[in-house]
Amino acid sequence: MSLLTAFCGLSASLLGTTVMRMTAFDADDSSTDNALLRYNILKQTPTKPSPNMFYIDPEKGDIVTVVSPVLLDRETMETPKYELVIEAKDMGGLDVGLTGTATATILIDDKNDHPPEFTKKEFQATVKEGVTGVIVNLTVGDRDDPATGAWRAVYTIINGNPGQSFEIHTNPQTNEGMLSVVKPLDYEISAFHTLLIKVENEDPLIPDIAYGPSSTATVQITVEDVNEGPVFHPNPMTVTKQENIPVGSVVLTVNATDPDTLQHQTIRYSVYKDPAGWLEINPTNGTIGTTAILDRESPYVQNNIYTALFLAIDSGKYEAENIEIGEKSISKERS
Repeated sequence: MSLLTAFCGLSASLLGTTVMRMTAFDADDSSTDNALLRYNILKQTPTKPSPNMFYIDPEKGDIVTVVSPVLLDRETMETPKYELVIEAKDMGGLDVGLTGTATATILIDDKNDHPPEFTKKEFQATVKEGVTGVIVNLTVGDRDDPATGAWRAVYTIINGNPGQSFEIHTNPQTNEGMLSVVKPLDYEISAFHTLLIKVENEDPLIPDIAYGPSSTATVQITVEDVNEGPVFHPNPMTVTKQENIPVGSVVLTVNATDPDTLQHQTIRYSVYKDPAGWLEINPTNGTIGTTAILDRESPYVQNNIYTALFLAIDSGKYEAENIEIGEKSISKERS
């Protein structure tokens, strides 16, 4: 008579779950009691948390669980492996019967019996307007085995992202949710954003286990105002003027607006580049006038085009390189 060694995986299974079937082979005549087998568990290793974790059907050889699923939780067990020494005895189990033994190895594998939970209900983040990138890492706890589908987190933004300005991805090493700004935010449109984030696992939860309130969290995002330079409308501009027009003639009026509408800043204009020294600009209203006679034959005129550059500067404490520069082209016609 021989009995096979068997392996099986098990975790958080219900009371009475069949783990495996042990099968013994007896060379005696199957029509006699010499081949009538009965099964019995001789030894369980380890004996914790209960010395009788399993039962074997004496006739069929089916090994079933006889303890609560709580005791079969891989995350709370000292070891994920049990070994059962199984005896098979012929003669219907009578004392005169012959016996054979084998070891049944039962591995308590990890099932998704613990949903991920955020470490806190609300996270805070601050981001400057116009900036993209990761702004906060959301942390979760999960008692399932690390680096498994039952542990790996999947994050989803379920509310507060109508413009798709935010995305969240899982850090494969830490399991944290990396929340990013993917479309620059505008302080003048909205200085605050509130996102609702949910977290799930790659693997589905086992039956009777559900995601609870701790599987969602809120992220409060504050957008910091940044001084943005004025913008010319349009840019560039082209105007046609005859040469030899009187000094002091108005060429055109430029207009720039400040995106920082809530700061109520004052815009002032100045000449940035006027190669021939022919132009001036009113610092408050943007009117450009001539300070000299326009000369088509000037070396500063290329293909009948004279180009000058002007600045629009707001009252914020920022350097000139942060200011929008408008290019104004002036072409001349001979009268």
